Amino acid sequence: MPNLTRTIATAPLASKLKSLGMDDDELDVLVQFVRHNVRVPAGADIIHATDSTKYSTLLLAGVACSYKRLEDGSRHIYSFQHPGDFCDLYRYVLPERDDEVAVQALTDCSIGVIDYSDIEQLLVRHPKLGLALWRATMLEACILRERLSNTRRGSALQRVANLLCEQLARREAIGILSPVVPLTQVDVADAAGLSIVHVNRTIQTLRSLDVLSKTSHAIEVNDRKQLARIAKFDARYLNMPQLVSKWAVHIDQTSK
Repeated sequence: MPNLTRTIATAPLASKLKSLGMDDDELDVLVQFVRHNVRVPAGADIIHATDSTKYSTLLLAGVACSYKRLEDGSRHIYSFQHPGDFCDLYRYVLPERDDEVAVQALTDCSIGVIDYSDIEQLLVRHPKLGLALWRATMLEACILRERLSNTRRGSALQRVANLLCEQLARREAIGILSPVVPLTQVDVADAAGLSIVHVNRTIQTLRSLDVLSKTSHAIEVNDRKQLARIAKFDARYLNMPQLVSKWAVHIDQTSK
C-alpha cells in the first residue's frame, strides 16, 4: 500500500498532525480512514447549521469558514479553515446538533470525512492520535479566542492586518508559501466586524503603503514585516508545535 501521507490530498493534514506529535505510522493509519473526496463549489455550505452527522469533515483543499447567519441576513465569521483542518472536530466530542454555526466554502474546496465509529477505533488502538486531535482542538480554540478578541480592539487597520498575518502564518505552516491571501474583502469584513466600505478603505491604505500589491485585484502581501508591525502581530497563540515539543508526553502502548 502506498504511503498515503505523501499524497497531495493529505499532505497538509500530515504536516499539521506531525507538528502536533503524531508520527508517520499513525498518520498512515489515519488517512486510510479518510473517505469521500468531495468537491464543494465556492459559496456553498460544507456543513449546514442544522446538520446532524456521524462523521467529522476534513478540509483537503481550498479555504472555508465557520460562520453564523445573523437575523438581518448578514454573516459573522468565527474562524477560517485551511487545508489539513477539521471543519467540525468539536462535534465529535459534543455531538448535539448546532442550529447556528455552519461551515461555508470560500473557494472551491475538496473535503473528506472520517466516521465517528472509525475515530473511536483509532483512538483505542493509537492513543497518540487522541493527543494530536486534542491539541488540534486547543489550537482551534486559541484561534477563535484571538479572532473574537481582535474584533474588539485596535483600529480597523490593525484588525485587518492582524487577520491577514494570521492567515499567512497558518498557510505557511502547511507549506503554502504564496503571498496571496485567498479571501475577499467581504470575508475580511465579516471576520473583522467591520463594514465592507471600511475594509475597502483599509485595503486601499495598505496598498498605498505598498504593504499590499497595487496591481493585483487579490489580497497579495508585498511587505509581510511591515504588515506584522501594523498589526502588532503576536503569533504565540499559533505556536502549538513549539509547546508540544516541550510537553514530552509519553504513552506506554504495551498490552497488559
